[in-house]
Amino acid sequence: MVTTKTQTDNPKKRWGRPKGTGANTVYEGLRDDILNLRLSPGENIQETPLEGRFKVSRTPVREALIRLASEGLITLNPNRGARVSSIDISEMPQFFEALDVCQRLVLRLSAHRRSESDLEKLRSANRKFADAAKKKNVTAMSELNNEFHLATASACGNKYIYGLYRELQSIGLRLSRSAFRTAFHENHFDGDYYEIVINHHDIMIDALSQRDPDKAERIGLEHTDLFRRRITRAMETDLARDIDLSEAGTD
Repeated sequence: MVTTKTQTDNPKKRWGRPKGTGANTVYEGLRDDILNLRLSPGENIQETPLEGRFKVSRTPVREALIRLASEGLITLNPNRGARVSSIDISEMPQFFEALDVCQRLVLRLSAHRRSESDLEKLRSANRKFADAAKKKNVTAMSELNNEFHLATASACGNKYIYGLYRELQSIGLRLSRSAFRTAFHENHFDGDYYEIVINHHDIMIDALSQRDPDKAERIGLEHTDLFRRRITRAMETDLARDIDLSEAGTD
């Protein structure tokens, strides 16, 4: 019996954002709102306004909500609708542990499986990230950083690992947006930090280009630790500010 190999049998198939359907349109729009904190953690999501906003029926809206719930971005409550998932600071050690393991795995696999097209996508994303940093366009930088890391995950050639890594990146993006928005003045821009990020990305590209999984894993570990320290510092800054405010009226 002769079987025909389909596109889904290809281990190098790329998994990116789905396009073209009503449910995907709702999914992408809501996901962007959640990641950019236009929808706040804990905020309720009503289905009827979404039908009008995206000009779709209730079925695509519910499909999108189920998909967002599977990624941990929203919580579905029986008979109570949906709400944006809260950011639980107590879970941060587990998050960073998972991110560390997954990021190193992604980079090791990508060092073996990447294509020249993958490398070009990474170089392009990092060039654009560097340009956005020069302009201090933090919104564009967040999007391009996410694009860069998802490109590394796509290059690993495993859709299950890609899905897990994308979920972790989504949590990280919400965490960083929330922490930096509250801890730092909106005009604060840490150029030195972003120079290190750009350099780390360059080292990742170089490791993948050389097909060096050990080098790729080492920079993956260092990159996660850089992000962990950045988030910790933001939280400490926020906590110190809250203490100052609470003590301001005690004298």
